[in-house]
Amino acid sequence: MYGEDQFIILLAKVRDRAYEFVQQELKAMGLAGAPSHGAILVALIKYKTLSLTELAKIIDKKKSSTTELVDKLIRLGYVEKTIDPNDSRIKQVRLTKKSMALKGKFAKFSASLTQKTFNGISQQERQQSIETLEKILKNYQE
Repeated sequence: MYGEDQFIILLAKVRDRAYEFVQQELKAMGLAGAPSHGAILVALIKYKTLSLTELAKIIDKKKSSTTELVDKLIRLGYVEKTIDPNDSRIKQVRLTKKSMALKGKFAKFSASLTQKTFNGISQQERQQSIETLEKILKNYQE
């Protein structure tokens, strides 16, 4: 059993195992790469088109890191950058036809990740866990 003084260690173990699971699932889908690539694709499936700034905020990465991740996905043919028609200074990111074909696989992947994460945990415990982690995250953002 872990105590309060080992909470971060436990959290890091969960993160590492989730990271491995996500990498395996992405590889099974034919997408070798970092889980952040999956986060970008999932965000774009949901929002269709996002500016680099919006995308960075959603995936909780610095804009420079997001740009690097997006550039790799461009080289792999999964996303493309366009110029915002209302402001030529803003670069937008959207999915390509190649990545749009993966929508069904991402839905299955998302369901699998949720099931793996919350297996054996009641709905009340799930909600409480989410709320607690949101509070902890907020502590680090202040």
